[in-house]
Amino acid sequence: MVFNSEKSDVSIMTDMLIVLIVLSGVAVYYYGIRAAVVIVLSAAVCCLTDLICIKLRKKEFIKEDISALITGLTLGLMMPASAPYFAVVSAAVFAIVIAKQAFGGYGCEIFAPAAAGFLFVSLCFPENVLTYPAVTDSMQKIPLSSLVPSNVLRSSMTRIFITTGSSPVSALELLVGKFAGPMGTGIVLILAVAAVFLMLRRSISAITFFSEAVVSGVAVFLLSGYDPLSVLCFFAGGMTLFGMIFLSCDRSTVPKTKSSRLLYGIIVGGITVLMQYYSKTENAIVYAVIIAAPLGIELDKRSLSYAEMLKTKKGIFSKNNKPLKNMQETLDILDKNDGEG
Repeated sequence: MVFNSEKSDVSIMTDMLIVLIVLSGVAVYYYGIRAAVVIVLSAAVCCLTDLICIKLRKKEFIKEDISALITGLTLGLMMPASAPYFAVVSAAVFAIVIAKQAFGGYGCEIFAPAAAGFLFVSLCFPENVLTYPAVTDSMQKIPLSSLVPSNVLRSSMTRIFITTGSSPVSALELLVGKFAGPMGTGIVLILAVAAVFLMLRRSISAITFFSEAVVSGVAVFLLSGYDPLSVLCFFAGGMTLFGMIFLSCDRSTVPKTKSSRLLYGIIVGGITVLMQYYSKTENAIVYAVIIAAPLGIELDKRSLSYAEMLKTKKGIFSKNNKPLKNMQETLDILDKNDGEG
């Protein structure tokens, strides 16, 4: 299936923006004004950097393109509310310059820019990006200074779960995201509704989402000794559910054919579980998306190589033997044959 060829990019990005704004509102409710500062700073730097790169590359700026804003909000929500401002700026600049514009801009990226930006700062400043303030009362006052005192920070729920093998919080707290971690990525109830909304709106790939969810969910259920709370902890923590929606199903990096999307989802889900359970990697979904991105491209190349068979007068594709006007027609034919199989 081609990624929603009948729906405009503007409409897709608008849907994503709506969901990200809701998640940002919840983050501000939990963490106060500093959460808003981190999110707004990330979005502003991404937009400004994107504009500067477009001007330097002498490309036309398209007002309807809000992909940089989407990247900024996504990246901001992946950060702790206590993230130093220099780390937020570094992540935003890296995401746009290296992971987006260096490859040609929106639609040409190999890696999800937000994933690349977060991975960069988590490796450079782990003590600042991988420690978190506690979620206590609403609108708690976290200092607005760039560096938050370390005595108010702690390890994430995900780190405790990886280390001990059990959840440190209740199922209800997991559902509403009331635990230490990236400020906008663990609210399972809202994220589940958002996933359904975006899939119904055809703004993310349902095939990729469900293949990831099924593979990783079943694997965690078996590895945890049939413990449903561990499965919930897995999806709530480590940005897993958030990453499935906003990183692995990213409009510009998800594979283009149904078979490729199915395999891509299985690969991302499998890598996520393996890295979290066996290498004890926090936020494993981010690494999985980066690792699987080139594989997704190769899967598409393999699928599209069958287009050469359309030129022959014999064989399984002979009924489609006609000149192709463009790549979209090739994808449509592959999609049709994929569905028939």
